[in-house]
Amino acid sequence: MAKHPVPKRKKTSHKSAVRHSAWKTKNLKRLSNLAKTINCPKCKQPRLPHTACMTCGYYRGRVVIDFAAKDSKKIEKISA
Repeated sequence: MAKHPVPKRKKTSHKSAVRHSAWKTKNLKRLSNLAKTINCPKCKQPRLPHTACMTCGYYRGRVVIDFAAKDSKKIEKISA
């Protein structure tokens, strides 16, 4: 059986804390940059970039999600 390497000394809690805090700082910075929002040009509500606006349904100047049609379908399903 092969022997596995074993550390000569115990790692201090400070070393572990420094390593963990560096990871947290790096990833929080990356995630905060990813979650930037922009304002919808039609309704001025905040939305994620490269996605359709969930309040008005527009994306790049045209209707992508028709909320009026969805609402009428819901009403028909409920009444039927």
